Amino acid sequence: MKRMILVAVLAAAVAPTAALAGTSDQSAASKDCTALRAKMGATAFNGVYATFGACVSRFAQLEQNNTTSANSVCSAQQTDPNFAAAHSGKTFVQVYGTGKSGKNAFGNCVSTHANASSQAEQQGRLNPAQTCRAQRTSLGPATFDKTYGKNASDKNAFGKCVSANAKSQSSNEVNASTACKAEQSDANFATSHSGKTFDQLYGTNADQSNAFGQCVSTKAQASSNAQSQATVSAAKSCAAEQSAGAAAFTAKYGTFGKCVSSKATSK
Repeated sequence: MKRMILVAVLAAAVAPTAALAGTSDQSAASKDCTALRAKMGATAFNGVYATFGACVSRFAQLEQNNTTSANSVCSAQQTDPNFAAAHSGKTFVQVYGTGKSGKNAFGNCVSTHANASSQAEQQGRLNPAQTCRAQRTSLGPATFDKTYGKNASDKNAFGKCVSANAKSQSSNEVNASTACKAEQSDANFATSHSGKTFDQLYGTNADQSNAFGQCVSTKAQASSNAQSQATVSAAKSCAAEQSAGAAAFTAKYGTFGKCVSSKATSK
């Protein structure tokens, strides 16, 4: 009976924490979407996401990974016997806690790191509309329209490009956060990175609290840029192939878009 009571008490203590974390992740994702909408413009944003909530759902997983990372960092800092030595003689509670008891130190630590990562990701987030404008300039309007257009006159090409890039960029961020979590938890990270810890390699602010977000941003940008370059290269190749023989091109690919997709994914 005592054991059952203890389990119930622990469950009750953990439940509000989990619920609070979920609420915080949703709130952070909402800020992500507000910032992205301002960067893209309302028209382009609404063309990508059916509702604002759909965008929030898309970024909630990313923010959850930020929170998970922050929890791991703060747990390590809280139990680090050398913490004070590395923080001007201040203990974990003194650095993060407020009030007389400083009981909120751990929560403040998590909030500090999660917010710093989220901000780093927002600042490094690519604007899919700008990506598409750059592609259109490189390809020329005619090839660009054939690459992305889905209707008879290809007049919806730019909107389709923005939608495709927005979706791939958000997926790249989620995939990057998974990769960064693995790097952050790698006990041998410093050994394979010239002696630098994860925070030292990626952190750019004073306390390196944005390390995880900077890692995500760096990897996501690299993936998105590589995908964009592959698309442009494939579209140019398809244009040349189509010019060499339109009938053979149609027989082989059917549509220009399918040619681009085939060549871009093979790179």
